[in-house]
Amino acid sequence: MKAKDTIKLIIGGIIIVGSFVAAAYVGIWEMFIGPIIDACKAFDAGTLTALMVGKTVIKCFFASTVSALILWIGPVIGLRVMR
Repeated sequence: MKAKDTIKLIIGGIIIVGSFVAAAYVGIWEMFIGPIIDACKAFDAGTLTALMVGKTVIKCFFASTVSALILWIGPVIGLRVMR
């Protein structure tokens, strides 16, 4: 195996693993847990608005879609690099 092929495999693997990490962070933390925590903090402070509740619901609703897109696009790019 040539050095160029080895480097392509390593970079492709990093992209694939990175997409799993990014999907977990963005899908779970940024779009699901984070907005819920922010809404709870606003409720405790007495500054919760209907707009904040709406944004939180929409983010939680689309969290799995965004996570799935990242999980689909990342490996596709990683496998393209590995070729």
